[in-house]
Amino acid sequence: MTLADYLKLDGQSATALAAKCGVEVSTITRAAKGDTMPSRKLMSDVFEHTGGQVTPNDFFGIEPAQAHAA
Repeated sequence: MTLADYLKLDGQSATALAAKCGVEVSTITRAAKGDTMPSRKLMSDVFEHTGGQVTPNDFFGIEPAQAHAA
């Protein structure tokens, strides 16, 4: 699931996720729009604070089936 899709779910906001990850809201919104690639640390934090729903691979557009096809 992309970060943008996650933020569209009921009860999810960029503000809340930013607070949990310790970053500015603009950092989350830019990452969700694809305007910037989040740092490794932020990818890890997003993975943790979304309960694994947004993975680092999601920022690269890698689908689960593609990840295992290598």
